[in-house]
Amino acid sequence: MSETAGPPAGSPSPAPGKADRSGFLAPYRVLDLTDHRGLLAGRILAQLGADVVQVEPPGGSDARRIGPFDTDGRSMHWEAFAAGKRGIVLDPQDRQGLLALVAAADFIVESRAPGEPARLTPEEIAAANPWAIHVMVTPFGLTGPKAGWAATDLTLWAAGGPLLPTSLGDRAPMRISVPQAWHHAAADAAGGALVAHAARLRTGRGQQVAVSVQRSTTQCTLSASLAPAIGHADFSIRPNYTAGRKRSVDLSGSGARTQRSKWPSKDGLLELHLAIGPAAGRFTNNFFALMRERGALSDRFADWDWMTIQHRMMADEVTQADLEAVRAEVATFLLGIGHDEAVELAIARRLLLAPAATVADLAESRHLAARDFFRSTIAADGHRVTLPGPFARTAADAFAPLRAAPAPDEHGDAVRADWLAAAAPERSGRAADGPAAPAVAVPDSRPLAGLKVLDLAWVVAGPMIGRNLADAGATVVRVESAGRVETARNMGPFPDGEFNPARSALFENCNAGKLGLSLNLGQPEAQAVVRDMAAWADIAVESFAPGQMARWGIGYDSLSARNPALIMLSTSLMGQTGPWNRLAGFGNIGAAMAGYQYLVGPEDDLPIGPYGPYTDYVAPRYGLALLLAALDARRRTGAGCHLDLSQSEAGMQFLAAAFADHAATGRIARATANRDAHMAPHGVFPCLPAADGSPRWIALAARDDADWRALAGLLDDGAAEDPALATLEGRKARETALEARIAAWTAGQAAEALQDRLQAAGVPAHLAAASEDLWTDPQLAHLGHWVAQDHPLGPMTVEACRFALSETPAAPARHAPTVGGDNETVLRDFLGYDPDRIAALAAAGALT
Repeated sequence: MSETAGPPAGSPSPAPGKADRSGFLAPYRVLDLTDHRGLLAGRILAQLGADVVQVEPPGGSDARRIGPFDTDGRSMHWEAFAAGKRGIVLDPQDRQGLLALVAAADFIVESRAPGEPARLTPEEIAAANPWAIHVMVTPFGLTGPKAGWAATDLTLWAAGGPLLPTSLGDRAPMRISVPQAWHHAAADAAGGALVAHAARLRTGRGQQVAVSVQRSTTQCTLSASLAPAIGHADFSIRPNYTAGRKRSVDLSGSGARTQRSKWPSKDGLLELHLAIGPAAGRFTNNFFALMRERGALSDRFADWDWMTIQHRMMADEVTQADLEAVRAEVATFLLGIGHDEAVELAIARRLLLAPAATVADLAESRHLAARDFFRSTIAADGHRVTLPGPFARTAADAFAPLRAAPAPDEHGDAVRADWLAAAAPERSGRAADGPAAPAVAVPDSRPLAGLKVLDLAWVVAGPMIGRNLADAGATVVRVESAGRVETARNMGPFPDGEFNPARSALFENCNAGKLGLSLNLGQPEAQAVVRDMAAWADIAVESFAPGQMARWGIGYDSLSARNPALIMLSTSLMGQTGPWNRLAGFGNIGAAMAGYQYLVGPEDDLPIGPYGPYTDYVAPRYGLALLLAALDARRRTGAGCHLDLSQSEAGMQFLAAAFADHAATGRIARATANRDAHMAPHGVFPCLPAADGSPRWIALAARDDADWRALAGLLDDGAAEDPALATLEGRKARETALEARIAAWTAGQAAEALQDRLQAAGVPAHLAAASEDLWTDPQLAHLGHWVAQDHPLGPMTVEACRFALSETPAAPARHAPTVGGDNETVLRDFLGYDPDRIAALAAAGALT
């Protein structure tokens, strides 16, 4: 663990000047007006070196009142997500003081619903600083039928889809107990801000960036949200419900739709999904080969092929009883496996197996210690703060050192001195420390037009980065091989429910807007093409096992020798270095190694973990911000770099408050079903079943006593007059009985009607959305979330970009590529190959 020295106890931290700041974004100033809902956006920009000034009201940010708290009452939420920032207190009535800061800022970040009071209107911000990029993190969007709805992390998790699949038997669906919904949107906001910055460098003008939490969280459904749009009727995020439908099996490598991947072991719990089908069945075959070698598998199951067993399951040749019997043998075998042995076996035998780590396990991880992941510093009052460190590794000057979250107004005088004392920098058409931007818009005004990207990534975590770059106008060339079908193509959903790797909506969603180049990378001729492509490209993104690119002769050292300006992002489960760097798998393994699997479930049973490959939803957001920041630094320095993004370490950033709490108090974050320390009631309750008999649920929360009074008035059972329930403390003391009371009330009502009734009363509530609910959601429709596309094999629908730019909208320009569908365009037009050379590559088998 590294320690970054802080100031002497009791003294203010020095105000960083432009010259003594480090990081890709060191030249830029960010005015952070967010509350607890959006702190992470500024935290990401601060990690990348921007001078982020957190503005608080005289009573302090509400984030200071969000737990967990250390023994001295300090908020670990504040410590985690205000870290790296400077702090200033401004009275809400001091409009001139705020306008002066706005005029000096490059970025302004807010988090609020459109109807909530604002210190300044968007129009006032734009008038005060036309250069500034104004970022808004909102629950549902700036406009639309739900724009003004009351919301909490729980109700937004329900609205976006990832809540519903996490039910267990007859129990209600359960959220991630360390709140996540706002973080997904805040991370999108950081990426969106930097896309808008790229546009500003072309036009000389700022713009507004709007992010909806509901839209951001739909990414956490692994594209199951698209099933109704393409007619895959039995592919729903509803868990384990198939009545009246043809039988469906889970072909995902992460067990997204099964929820039975936790196994007791010698040291605690292991994460293992018995994956089936062409995408991941080979990993299960490897596991059963290990069991056979150790005499732990009966002859009854010796001939099972998990790559094809889905056909036998669909035909009822393999029954549920058979599956339970084989699971019993697996359970017995895993009881004798320890955590370290599990990782070593997973690496040596290529298994989808990992420990389900807690924050305590990770704090002691020898792999993270080898990567120097956790960082400590000393705050102004002398207390120690320990947090996840930089979200990537690189030799470049990418990140700022850790500094503790500010004390109230700790940097007020310093900020006024270096932001306001001198005349505000000239922003009209001039980038910080950079060349003048054009006075008029260039012909292609898309933010990243002209950027060239070589996409060598697979499945979700890597390809989603390229998808965002393509949405913003970059030319992205996606490399695949017909000899090894891309895993996402095998996972679905599929149009009309018909399995077809050429028509997977998951693949389309992750790759819309890209061109397709087919290469058999095992062939020397194909490797030569990659070297030429890297010489053409500005960026390369790859997600092969660490070291594989170098073994092919196309690692960063080789590629950058021809193109020193190349920025290459390597994204892998555990990072490029460290003793466990070769651990592979899907995002459920990443979630296990990032601390998430213990955070979803009941308090009295095994956890079930979050839906699907959870770190695959988090890591791309960090990858996008990192690449865009690296591009901006290259604009000033001309230097390329190699970026090592560990998906598990990126996932840990969202749990920073839990890690800070463990370091300060020794507490270990655990699943708490749907309860929240700061709100009661706070839960998910049954409603009338849907027309097809599937369970329906509603998430609701009382943020404060006023919300409770509104809810109690609707209950109409005397609760409003009960003094014992008038305060949070009283409601928490009677939480079990109160939840039963609410459940009895909700059970007889239709979820959608009850949701609307609660919202009309100002109570945060939302039905736990299934895929069908997302498809018909009026707010998502209003925001244009569903994008219909023409495709050579038939119509397809994908999801829109999850940040909305007011002047230069980002959107996919074309459908996702077919395998090798753009070979001639790429090889002839981009690389200048003549027909004879292309024919020779084809004859050698390089273009397969």
